[in-house]
Order: sequence, then structure tokens, then C-alpha cells
Amino acid sequence: MKMPRLKAILLFSFLLSILASMAASALQVFTEEWPPITFSEADKPTGLAVEVVQAMQRRIGQQQAIQVVPWARGYRMATTLPDVMLFTTTRTAEREQLFTMLGPVALGVNHLYVRRNDNVQLRTLEEAKTMGLVGVYKDSVWQQQLERQGFDTLDISPDPQSAARKLLAGRVRFWYDSNLTAPAILKELREPTTAIRSVMAVEENALYLAFSKGTPASTIESWRQALQAVKDSGEFARIYQHWLPGEKVPMRVEVIGVPPGTPTR
Repeated sequence: MKMPRLKAILLFSFLLSILASMAASALQVFTEEWPPITFSEADKPTGLAVEVVQAMQRRIGQQQAIQVVPWARGYRMATTLPDVMLFTTTRTAEREQLFTMLGPVALGVNHLYVRRNDNVQLRTLEEAKTMGLVGVYKDSVWQQQLERQGFDTLDISPDPQSAARKLLAGRVRFWYDSNLTAPAILKELREPTTAIRSVMAVEENALYLAFSKGTPASTIESWRQALQAVKDSGEFARIYQHWLPGEKVPMRVEVIGVPPGTPTR
């Protein structure tokens, strides 16, 4: 009498796993060109967060294609469609109202950079408003943060590399980006890190995986479990130290923002 019941339980569990797998496979995954956190090399995605996501995919049993697209496109998809995951996304109060965010997968600091020969000194961020154009890229957290601070001197580029080029060419006075990525962006442009200097550390930059509204709660939970497993196993720390040697590894796992499974409007 017990065997049929056991078989029914096993069958039910198997069907649940199939349904969870199908839900996870429906997810579209987007990232951007933002080395060394996320970028493409030989037409394949790579970088710190890409390796973390791929490690999570292996644990979930899914291999969704990671699409490297301009940030503005990925952000538009994540704010208008269900079943979208965009990474990496800086945590802000505004974005906590838009996404379910899982992480952190990296921690850095946002800086205002100038060319190395520019002797400007800033005591407050407010002073930068009257000192020249600030280079940011479209729909990035840097654009959003400075607009929130009342900046009307922003020069908006399609990607971080273009923003950095404008600083190096003297077309803008400041470039706003993260200490995690500025050195790699300069390397990509074949410029030394000494070509620029930080004139102000503005605020912490905590990076997360952002799931759009309408993504099933079961999908987000499977990714949460996978991130926990990647961190508990030591794999996360190995990946992190490979890409950011000497940096403190963020080991906590949290889900913040809109409740998982919140429907789109």
C-alpha cells in the first residue's frame, strides 16, 4: 500500500522540478559591456558577474543565453517585460521599486574622475555642478544619481567606453563611474590608469542581479538557492579574487526590492 503513495510523491516531485525548469528556461538574461564585471570577448560573454551567473546556471540546470547588449536596451527590457534578468544592476531606492534584486555579486565605490593634469579640487559634489560637463552613459545609475542631485551638465553617451573617451579627449571635465570598472575600461582604450585621477569618492556601488516584475517567485528562489550554493562552496570567492584580486568578497545573500512574482502593470 505504501509503494503507490511513494511513487505518487516521487512523480509529483518530478513534475514540480520539470515545471520549475520550464519557468527558469523562459527567463531572458541580459548584460552589458562593462569590464571586468561583464563584457564580451570573441563574441562570448565573460567577466566576474558572467562567471558567477554561469556557475548559478549550472546548479539550476539551465543554460539561458547571456545576451550582451547596450545598457539602455537591457534596462528597457527589464522595466517593461516579465521574465527578464538584467545584471549587474546597482542597488538604489528607485530600482528597488522596479525589480526584485538578488545579490550582492560585487561591491565598489562610485568616483568622479578627471584627467590627471586637471588640478581641480572638490569639497562637495555640489561644487561640480558649475565646473564643467560630467560624462555618464545612458540610463546608467550614474546618470540617474546625478539627475536626482539636480545636475543639468550631464553629457550622456551610449556606453561607458564613449564616456571615458570624452574625458580623455577633454570634451568633458568629469567622468562618473566605479572603481571596479574604470581601470579595465581604460585598459580597453589602451590608456594607463594614471591617465585619470579620482577627485571625489561619491558613494558605495553594490551590484545585484535584477529580475523584472512578472518573473515567477519560483524562478527567483531557484536563483537565490544557486547563489547561496556558489558562495557556500567557495567558488564565488575564487571567481571574485580572480577578477578583483585583493578586494573584499561580499558573502551575504539577500533578496530585496519588489516581492518575487509581482505582476507587471
